[in-house]
Formats: sequence, structure tokens, C-alpha cells
Amino acid sequence: MDVIGIGALNLDFIYETEDISFIKIAGLTIEEGKEVVGKEDSLFSLREKLNRFGTLRKVSPGGSASNTCHVLSLMGYEAGVMGILGEDREGDFYLKQLLYEDGSRIVRKGRTGMAYIINAENKDRSIIVFPNSNSDIEEEDIDIPYISQAKWVHMSSLVTEESLEVQKHIKELLFGKASFSIDPGEIYAKMGSKIYPLLDGMEILFISEKEIEILFKTKMKKAVKKALDMVNMVVVKKGKRGASLFTKENTCSSKPEKVEVIDNTGAGDVLNGVFLGLYMRGIDPAMALQGATTAASISTKGYGRDAYPTKDEMEALMDRGIGKQGKGSRKKTESIKK
Repeated sequence: MDVIGIGALNLDFIYETEDISFIKIAGLTIEEGKEVVGKEDSLFSLREKLNRFGTLRKVSPGGSASNTCHVLSLMGYEAGVMGILGEDREGDFYLKQLLYEDGSRIVRKGRTGMAYIINAENKDRSIIVFPNSNSDIEEEDIDIPYISQAKWVHMSSLVTEESLEVQKHIKELLFGKASFSIDPGEIYAKMGSKIYPLLDGMEILFISEKEIEILFKTKMKKAVKKALDMVNMVVVKKGKRGASLFTKENTCSSKPEKVEVIDNTGAGDVLNGVFLGLYMRGIDPAMALQGATTAASISTKGYGRDAYPTKDEMEALMDRGIGKQGKGSRKKTESIKK
């Protein structure tokens, strides 16, 4: 197994609405560009408002680590996912949609996690997550011998502090035997220093500008420096402005393709997957970042996983990166100012 993803598995319900202010729920703050955890007692009201003021565009498997592994599978890697799905029709539907990555180690219990994704007119989505059984993951749910086969382990958030401890334990057991990366998302970023032990020693941190400032409670430049005391590389996702890559020695940036954005759900996960796929092939990180940013742009032209780059498009991105690198035309990098 090349890569195994460990994180929350959610069934994504992708809606469009004219104005997000129409979706007002008591006790639930919904803002464009934010990800929040919803409580069970708000689910009925949320569904009612979404069906009244929105349009359901897509139901798709989701979860950051799962999306990333789906992309890696499209690139030809042997990828698997581990997590919890409920013993319900939502979990059955999710598994039927796993066309590429290996889901044989997904545990079935309780209820499947759900994420309601709302795209307003400006296309800056909001996410309300109902974790359900994602919150109940335990060490006995993790097949350590299976994960031990992997060359790379990619993690995303699992919502609760108890789940975070499970991921820390996995990292401790396999550290030095596999490479690690993580996309903590806003949920883990809000935990602050509680996730530092999980970050420590990881190869790559994938994170947005807003999330890294939340995580380290400081502006991005200082936050990146703090992150580089723990990880070897930081990839900061900047949405419409592309992405930047930082190490202690160098930094570089890439710009996105200009496309008509339909839905940006999972675009950051596409960037993660393509970057990892190219990086594991030995492509120069600056080249890998540009290919990943291009792929992320392509993915916004449809709903959910529908517009993820095809296998042929992935191969073209890889060939382009290898070709440019072979010609010695690497993108210039510049030292990070200390």
C-alpha cells in the first residue's frame, strides 16, 4: 500500500442557495468560508431550511483524507482509507461510491457522519459537520498491521480530543517507518496546542491561511515559522490566490487556473493529493505545487468529486512536471526571511 488516509468519513450533501442569511438556525452559526460542528438537535431545522431556500446539487463521499486518497488512486497509487461509517443506508451508499481507493478497513458502527455544504452566490462554501460515529473511533478500530504496509500516512481531523489521541498513538507506533502528512482543517486548528504533538515530526502540513493563524494564534508569517519548528514543509492554501510552499530554506508560490467555479468543495483535498502524488514521484516541490494548484482549479468546475481531474489529466500533470524538471526549468525559489 502506497498511502493510507485516516480521518473523518462524511457523506457530503452539497447545496446551493441565493443568500446564506436565509439559512438561520438557533444555536448554529453559519458563515461563508467557515466549518462548524453541528449538534443533533439542529439537524432537522437545517434540513428544513436547506430544502426550502436551497437546491441539493450532489450527494458525494467526503472527508478530507478520503478525498485526498481518491485523488492519489486516480494517479495510480495504491491508496486505502480508514475510519468509521455507520451501519445505515448512508454508509452503504458511501462504500458503493469508493471506485478507486481501498475501503476494506473501514469500520461499520453507529451512524454515518454527514456534512452539509452550502454554496452561496459568491461560491465560498460553508460546512456544517454532524460527526455521528466519527466521534467514536477507538484504537481497536485501527488495523495497525494494515497501516504498517503504507509508505505514507495522511491524516485529517476526527473532531474530538479522544479521536485525536488515537491518531497520536498511530503516529507514535509508525513514526520512522512511514512518512506522515496532515490537513487539520478548521476543526483541529481551533484545538490549538493540543494538536502540536501530532504535528511534531511530520513531513508536510497542508493548511489554509486562516487555519494556520487560528492554530498558532498569530499572523501567517510568524505562524509558518512556528509550524516549521515541528514539520519539514508547510503548504498554505490561499483559495483564488493559489498556494505557497515553505521550508526552512526556501519558499515558492503558484497561481491557480482561471475557471468558472461551480463548487469548491474538496478543492484543497485535490491539491493535497496531487502534490503528494508528484512529491512521492520525486518531482521538485515547486513543480509539484503548480501541478497541484492547477488540478485544484479544475476540480471546482463541478460538484463534489464529479470534476476531479481524470486519470488522463492526472498523468498529463505528472508528465508535464517530469518533463519540465528534466529540462532543468525548475521554478525559482527564494529564501524565507527570518
